Amino acid sequence: MHIDLIEAVENHSPLVATKTLIGKADDLAREHEEFNNRYIVSGRKALYELLGKIYALAEQLDGCSDKEDQVAILRKVLSEKYGIRTQENTSDTTVLVRYITQADRKTAHVYSRAIETARLNKIDSSKFAGYVEQAGGVERIRTEGADSDEGDFDKRMSIARMYLNSRKVFPLTSFKLNPKSNIHLEGSSDLNILICSESEGRQYVLAKLPIDSGLEKKVFDGLVRQLPNDLKDVCKQVTKFHKKAKKKQSQNTFKAIVKKRPALAAGMLRIQKIRNLVIVQSNKGE
Repeated sequence: MHIDLIEAVENHSPLVATKTLIGKADDLAREHEEFNNRYIVSGRKALYELLGKIYALAEQLDGCSDKEDQVAILRKVLSEKYGIRTQENTSDTTVLVRYITQADRKTAHVYSRAIETARLNKIDSSKFAGYVEQAGGVERIRTEGADSDEGDFDKRMSIARMYLNSRKVFPLTSFKLNPKSNIHLEGSSDLNILICSESEGRQYVLAKLPIDSGLEKKVFDGLVRQLPNDLKDVCKQVTKFHKKAKKKQSQNTFKAIVKKRPALAAGMLRIQKIRNLVIVQSNKGE
């Protein structure tokens, strides 16, 4: 048998050559598997764990009272030390990701998108790595979210605005500020921020500030993040609340007219009664 194998090799037998090639392929397959497990798989898991830590730091950054100053420092260091310039509309999460990783814009966007999606889905930062692994990776999260992101965000923003407009009619609370003690600052906005100081569970209003466009965006971003994942259900609830608010607002408007111009209010009532009568007659005719 040994002699036959030698003769086969000397005669360049295709069978022996094939077995030798397959053997080498098997060796390389084992080498690739070891490489994949040692570098690719373990490297991917290490990346997800690192992004989970960045996620936790991003949450800590959001809770900082001097958040804007901190982000400004990050931007400055990125620009001056690493030559990385960030745009004004770059999210704070992406700025943090680029500062830590020095990744290019596309990679940083993929990483920050995964973090922001996890936050939107209320995934705890300690469980981020497992969440990404189960979702198929950071790139899969970005790809699946790309088509629906814009429409989904617009819908959430619309719901948030509808909710706030409805709250104007049904506010959580209301009070009047003394106009003499109120500081008149430049700028005007439909929304304002009250700066408060707490003492023994009571809030003391120190100043009122109009919200500029940049701050308004951050306020709405915060509201959007707080919305439940089931947009269909929350949209139904907010729409119902909005209809209730519109009805209440119409009643309030009519009461104001009755108080200031009773003759006009009486005329409006007569017109409404005539319209209702016409509708009833029309329905009977059908």
